[in-house]
Amino acid sequence: MIANPRKLFTENKEIGLAIILAALSFIILIMPLSIKRPMATYTYLATLSPFQGVSEKLKRLTETHQTNKWLRQQLLERELEIAFAREALEQNARLRDSLGFRELREYEVIPAELEAIDPKRRDNALLVSVREDYQLSPDRAVVGLNGLVGKTTNVLKNTVTVELLTSPNCRVAARDQNTRAMGIIKWERGTDLLMDNVPIRDVVEVGDTIISSGLGGLFPEGLPIGVVSEVDIPERGFFKNIKVKPFVDFNRIDEVFILGETED
Repeated sequence: MIANPRKLFTENKEIGLAIILAALSFIILIMPLSIKRPMATYTYLATLSPFQGVSEKLKRLTETHQTNKWLRQQLLERELEIAFAREALEQNARLRDSLGFRELREYEVIPAELEAIDPKRRDNALLVSVREDYQLSPDRAVVGLNGLVGKTTNVLKNTVTVELLTSPNCRVAARDQNTRAMGIIKWERGTDLLMDNVPIRDVVEVGDTIISSGLGGLFPEGLPIGVVSEVDIPERGFFKNIKVKPFVDFNRIDEVFILGETED
């Protein structure tokens, strides 16, 4: 005797569910393609799409968390560097005071924007503009974000001529930041600078950073100039031939800063 279908489904729910799913699968299988596609799209939107949105949000939250963690680490490192630098400056000031050295001068940083390339000296001079309320004078150091650019020459109201390090008339007393060997930075030809008057016995190596020494009073001590790219020791002579690749790209200058001495 055939069992009652309702009783069969009630007592064996798993079997009943399997039969229903099989029947639905058969119905979907025989449906035309024009009906299957909308059904598949609707099924996806109703079932999987919400979970996919949650997954994307969780992924973005994880990435944001990792980015914030990295930023916090970078911020902490910068704060430590500033703290160490401040302590080093204070220690340096105490040592200079105890040894009776003169105090380091303070400078006002004056922003200037590129106006034109000096037509008379196209390769080694620029014309920059500053606000009229700044008091400027010739022979002031000019720097960029990467290092020493040159010095001021002519000053007319708010227009200033900047003589670049690539000018034969712009020379800088410099030293090797690592070995403290001293020399004179000047330009001869090409894109590199020459560090002259360095005795053969003094140690200067490729990769060393060259900075201004502060001697002569025009350029403050410690301004970055460039990195040593070549060291040649001649068979005859007393001085090394040292090439220095400047930190500043003199063909891509758009904004510079003039170091004006502050009033006491």
